[in-house]
Amino acid sequence: MNTLLRAWLLPVLVMASLATGIAPAYATQTATAQQQQLADYLQLQGVVEATNAATVSAQISGRIERVLVEVGDRVPAGATIVTITSVDQYQALSQAESQLAAANASLLAAQQEYQRVAQLVAQGLLPIAEQDRVKANLDNAQAQQNNAEAAVARAQEQLSYTEVKAPYGGIVSERLVEPGELVQPGTPLMSGFDPAQLRIHIDIPATYASAAGEFKWARVAGVEPTQMLVFPTAHQQSGTQRIRLSLPEATGFLPGQWQRVQIKVAEHQGIVVPAAALYRQGEMNLVKLADGSWRAVRVGGQYGELVEIVAGLTAGEAVQYGN
Repeated sequence: MNTLLRAWLLPVLVMASLATGIAPAYATQTATAQQQQLADYLQLQGVVEATNAATVSAQISGRIERVLVEVGDRVPAGATIVTITSVDQYQALSQAESQLAAANASLLAAQQEYQRVAQLVAQGLLPIAEQDRVKANLDNAQAQQNNAEAAVARAQEQLSYTEVKAPYGGIVSERLVEPGELVQPGTPLMSGFDPAQLRIHIDIPATYASAAGEFKWARVAGVEPTQMLVFPTAHQQSGTQRIRLSLPEATGFLPGQWQRVQIKVAEHQGIVVPAAALYRQGEMNLVKLADGSWRAVRVGGQYGELVEIVAGLTAGEAVQYGN
């Protein structure tokens, strides 16, 4: 749009707004300084961490066969993430199953023998002592069968360790092994976290901890926590108490990020005016009074669209702004 066209349109637009009763955007507004209950906050920094975060380790000796997930992958709970090749576990299970089969056969034979002897004793053809003997054999066979079943269960559990599974649903944060590596019990394999459950810890001076626990008001980069826990002990060297803030889902935060934390620790009476009524000239903050004069003021914190005037105004005084 050329300069002549803009110069012609501007008066027309202003006249049109006046004709329709709409005030221009730069119309003067008046506000009265009001006394309100204002909050005092501590501004802190904290590191976001996952509530559920773990490093999965090997529980058996063997060689890494496959790594089924990569860093950044979302893994459901119970999914296999690493497989380990271990001949010893397969052999142990086969041996335990063979021993269980033998124990089952011995138990069956002992049961049959006991039934025959019991019938003969009932007919008076064998003494009762013979029945006691075969009953002891039956009990021993039953115990052997129980031991064999337990051995199979242990072997199956050891074999299950060859498939390392995710303890809960989450995101893989670190991969610590490669296929072909030899691992021992306790060797770290994979790290991960649940992004749906995050929290942040901060340390505040112990003198403010009681008030913070009473108000239970905090914000993490503008996000309201779902839970606030004030630890009951103070750190001996720093004289601080720890506060844990649980965060809601879908905040967009990531573990390891530093975030700004605001905690309410007190309240006071203060005078506020709209933030738009505050003018800055060099190092001075000014407000324009209703009579058109200017006055220097000292400002405090900002509360949304309002700003606190610490000195220079009293409650009830009118200020104007907008032009």
